Amino acid sequence: MARIELNNVQKFFGPVQVLKDVNLVIEDGEFVVMLGQSGCGKTTTLRAIAGLETVSSGTITIDGREVQDLKAADRDIAFVFQSFSLYPHMTVEENIAFPLRAVRSKQAERKAEVKEVARFLGIEQLLSRRPSALSGGDMQRVAIGRALVRRPKALLMDEPIGALDAKLREQMRAEIKRLHIARESTSVYVTHDQVEAMSLADRIVVMHDGLLQQVGAPDEVYLHPANLFVAQFVGSPVMNVADVTVEGAGTDTLLRIGGSDGFPVPPETVSHLNGAPTKLGVRPEAVMLSHDPKDGYIETQVTNVEPLGSHDIVDVRVGEQTLRARSESGFTGGEGQNVWVALDPHRAHFFNAETGNAMRRTV
Repeated sequence: MARIELNNVQKFFGPVQVLKDVNLVIEDGEFVVMLGQSGCGKTTTLRAIAGLETVSSGTITIDGREVQDLKAADRDIAFVFQSFSLYPHMTVEENIAFPLRAVRSKQAERKAEVKEVARFLGIEQLLSRRPSALSGGDMQRVAIGRALVRRPKALLMDEPIGALDAKLREQMRAEIKRLHIARESTSVYVTHDQVEAMSLADRIVVMHDGLLQQVGAPDEVYLHPANLFVAQFVGSPVMNVADVTVEGAGTDTLLRIGGSDGFPVPPETVSHLNGAPTKLGVRPEAVMLSHDPKDGYIETQVTNVEPLGSHDIVDVRVGEQTLRARSESGFTGGEGQNVWVALDPHRAHFFNAETGNAMRRTV
């Protein structure tokens, strides 16, 4: 296994800087997911670790050894691509064994290793088939088996299940997590899918525009976003964001959104705001709806409903702002219905409107 460390890594493609002082430590046996939009630099970072891209400056260390000047073949890592990249004229067994043949291991050793990997991945019955006879999920298992067969120090995966349908993606997520736990491998996984990131990762690395925005456990990234980008990128539906002002004091403290009447909040939930232009962030599950008037609730109207089976996403107007709320299925009859809305102030997030950085309470 291996500890991977990136120190001040930068990468330029011509005049364009795609990685900007990336500093990251991936511990031995850890599953780290790099999450971000297309073009944010996550795949370039993964390819730099693998040796498929050179870095413009900085160092990359694997298992205590600097590798930024080494060829990919000398880094003892394995890479799984989104495209399965199997050799069509070879059987599954021959595809998995290919890395061992490349290093001229003995035939008996190759067969033993291939059989063990195939058993582990549940594809023993497929060893004599060719890729054209396999499903998408089975082809990806073969690609993973080929990466694992020579027992690399680290396994790097670039959106390996992005081309599969929803049911297969869900199944393969579980397989990849099981594989990681059983092998205790150091794994780095790239995706733009936050569901994959939340379900697979020990830690998530959120990237944007070549910069690391936040590194933390899935719950930390979801519950305590470092800035507005993370807040709106992680979570579905996305976090509600609105310009707010705080008025009054003590038991009369109000959180006012747009031209609304304002929501009463405990003063300690907003005492850390320093008067700078502020944006409120609140997830749909922290927007509370009622059919009847209640203290602290504002009367409003439903503007849209998205029924999602287990729950509904209900849009309501608050002043000039639309807020999205998560409700029980069938809570409202549809657009135009009067409801009352309130916010859970203890699950409200505040961000500096100029920098986008989170404004956290100190106590």
